[in-house]
Amino acid sequence: MQRKYHILYIIGYIIVLALFMLGTLFYRQSLLVVLLLLIFMIIPLSVFATAKTAERLSVSLIRPEGHYPVGKQIELKIMLSNPSFLPMLNCRLNFTLGNSLYESFSNELTIAAEAKKDTTVVLPLDTAQAGLIRIRFSSLSVTDFLHICTFTMPYKDYAEIPVLPAERELPALRLSKAVVETEDSVQSGEGELTTDIKQIREYRVGDRLRDIHWKQSAKAEDILVKEYERSKELYYLILPEMERDFFKDDLENIYALGRYLIKQKETFRVALTDPETGSVEICVVTEEEELLTVLFKIYTMYGGLKSGESSGIYERFEKQYPDMYGVIRIRKGVIVTPVTVEQY
Repeated sequence: MQRKYHILYIIGYIIVLALFMLGTLFYRQSLLVVLLLLIFMIIPLSVFATAKTAERLSVSLIRPEGHYPVGKQIELKIMLSNPSFLPMLNCRLNFTLGNSLYESFSNELTIAAEAKKDTTVVLPLDTAQAGLIRIRFSSLSVTDFLHICTFTMPYKDYAEIPVLPAERELPALRLSKAVVETEDSVQSGEGELTTDIKQIREYRVGDRLRDIHWKQSAKAEDILVKEYERSKELYYLILPEMERDFFKDDLENIYALGRYLIKQKETFRVALTDPETGSVEICVVTEEEELLTVLFKIYTMYGGLKSGESSGIYERFEKQYPDMYGVIRIRKGVIVTPVTVEQY
């Protein structure tokens, strides 16, 4: 626990007490001198009592559940417990608050800890922008009644609250599907396994035991396995080319397009590029919870982009798959498809 003495307050108390003492001595009021000495003793007593009580204080954060749409206020509850009989009127929680896609700032919350009681305060959080609201607490500061000394104790806790983009109407789009199939096929280009047998061949290291053709193996007196055909089923592939200056529109487009495809019972993929490593992650989406997971990954991955910077995912895919078609690009606030009937 760190302590910081407020020198100006101490000097001020000493000067006032000295003036009163000189006055009482001048007028020979010995009873007032004794009273002033007792008042002078209050200063170290206030510091000592505050130090002991501050050690017993505890803070707990009550995190809100669920997802919040843009514009709905979030109420974050903080409970300060004081088991001592001495109330602490000057308690301050120091924290940083911000959106993962925007700036953060430092702030403090003043709480009066009542004696032998749990005090709960509500911290309202603004949801003007979609993103991941992050609040990180760093310390709890307690100042004694006379403002002589401030005690600071570390308090490390945080909360991350996702805020969903605003809902918007989709334009009339004619969507084509992409060639590449699963995460496997994105890497290998072979597609998914089917139930159609391509050939019977000798066993190789790495083959699955369930693919062994036992009857043929018994006849040949050797281990033979079934090799299956692979499919290349078409699907939608969304490429969000996130850019700092178009976060709001791009997020709303991804959210609206994803919800539309889920409503149509279409399985689709979203390709995300890590701006730091350049690695590409393919996220399969079949339901709304998976779409929300993709949004939260976007909130985390692209918060560090500066104005004018882009994730550059399309260029990476274009080099890897020069003949690809049917992808849906989200860029500069517009949904770009192979055939665009209407744009924003």
